[in-house]
Amino acid sequence: MSISQTLESYLAARGAAYTTEHHPASSSSLATARTACVDETCLAKSVVLADERGYVLAVLPASRRLELGRVRRKLRRTLRICDEERIGALFPDCALGAVPPVGCAYGLPTVLDTGLEGRDEVFFEGGDHETLVRMDGGDFLGLLATASVGEIASESANLAAALAQRERFYAIQLSVRRALGAPARDGRSWRARLERELARLAEATEAHVVETEASDGILEEIVEQAPRVWRAVERLKGEHAELRTRCRELRAHLDGRDSTARIRRETERLLAAYEAHRHRGADLVFEAYGVDIGGG
Repeated sequence: MSISQTLESYLAARGAAYTTEHHPASSSSLATARTACVDETCLAKSVVLADERGYVLAVLPASRRLELGRVRRKLRRTLRICDEERIGALFPDCALGAVPPVGCAYGLPTVLDTGLEGRDEVFFEGGDHETLVRMDGGDFLGLLATASVGEIASESANLAAALAQRERFYAIQLSVRRALGAPARDGRSWRARLERELARLAEATEAHVVETEASDGILEEIVEQAPRVWRAVERLKGEHAELRTRCRELRAHLDGRDSTARIRRETERLLAAYEAHRHRGADLVFEAYGVDIGGG
């Protein structure tokens, strides 16, 4: 593969020195750093932002996440993550998620994170998911001489919070399973215990949905890190609604005349749905951050 025609023409017109390197196809900037054996702090990634005034390209190291609040305050604009359709129109010769961090080549104003200053070398996607451009760090900064510069990125606090919540959430699911497996000789006591644990599960599910689906939450961050997985993120959000409903309906059945066997069967199905949801969430975290948190 080769770099985008727009980028190639722009670099040639300015006599910029660079080389290109092929790497196995990847779906996120961190995955690119791993497969290309590149220091993630030297790999520049791009995030396209938009508001009513137009578009801005944010450029930061692959090792960090964009802090939208900082960008908004610095530029005094109400910027948000640009949607996929508009990104495709702005960068017609680039694959989604492989936008080069040279906004001026596409006529876009740029804001640059200070984390890319002082690098001996800088690498960045050239327009597809298999080609890296390699440049001298000073030369790269020269291409972005007109960019606004500031500390617009940080390490991911969302990821740390999500991992901690994941463990708490899983512990509650195990408690439901223990209640389910307890002897049911006294049906009322068994149902009461299971109801308590399902109530805890329902509460934890609500907290999980609120935290992960927040406008600055982990799911939005995952899309920012790996735009190509947005459909999988939307699927995960759809599962949130389904899990809420199934948990509520199962609790309602505990007050009815359903047999113990049926309640056990339906609870097992619910727990299997939660488990599948956990696996899919783990896959998304790996795609975005390269962190293997396991599906179990």
